[in-house]
Amino acid sequence: MKIAIIGAGSAGCITALHLHKYMPTDREIVIYHSPNKNPIERVGQSTTLDIVELMQDTLGCNWHNNPVDATFKSGILYDGWGKKNDKFFHPFPMHTMGMHFVPKKLSNTVVESKHFTSIEKIITDPEKEIDADVIFDCRGRHNRDKSNYEPLINPLNSCLLYDKDGIDLDLKYTKAVATPNGWTFVIPNIDSVSYGYLYNNTITPKQRAEKNFIELFDVVPKTHINFENYMAKNMFVGERTVLNLSLIHISEPTRRRGISYAVFC
Repeated sequence: MKIAIIGAGSAGCITALHLHKYMPTDREIVIYHSPNKNPIERVGQSTTLDIVELMQDTLGCNWHNNPVDATFKSGILYDGWGKKNDKFFHPFPMHTMGMHFVPKKLSNTVVESKHFTSIEKIITDPEKEIDADVIFDCRGRHNRDKSNYEPLINPLNSCLLYDKDGIDLDLKYTKAVATPNGWTFVIPNIDSVSYGYLYNNTITPKQRAEKNFIELFDVVPKTHINFENYMAKNMFVGERTVLNLSLIHISEPTRRRGISYAVFC
């Protein structure tokens, strides 16, 4: 079986590693990517516990052999989210550990590994351009078929970003800070700290968000992005192509009510 994956961002890389681990050995996995036109995000991200296990099993990563320059993630500290308890910590079990990583380094490690064939090519029409039994399209939303997507109501549509050189030895967790305009994340990387400030630009002017960002972190944001929130009506497109984008897990209370669905974004 020949499997194609379009995109070498976090979604594409994790898809490739998952298929390498769980698919039969008589298969070939080809990753199509275009790093010059679609550069990988350099701001830090974080994982759950199962992704750490997946990377260890497939890439041979550990805390000594650490090609993605991962840092420890012991849980998530929520700051400013409640009136009775201003800070609360969601821990991971002490005998396990999540990780923070820079997507660009994960992408390089996966693409350069011996597990996959890597082809630098811009793909416009997967089913016409790719010879494979199954195609996983991990590029995010694009203009191939707008009718397959519909808007998702979400109060956040903009983000300010800053990557500060230097390390914070006390930051062994992901930090999520509530703000009057939205919320922020703070992620420790191997040689820097990533800051992100999410807000709604139809309610909060960019200048106000930037002012609050500077007050919180004492740095001026370098990057500002706007994004759309949406979901795919059908994950199957064409005869061989599957949309496999970033997946948001619905909160635990929602799952307990028996509602099960996923949002692609």
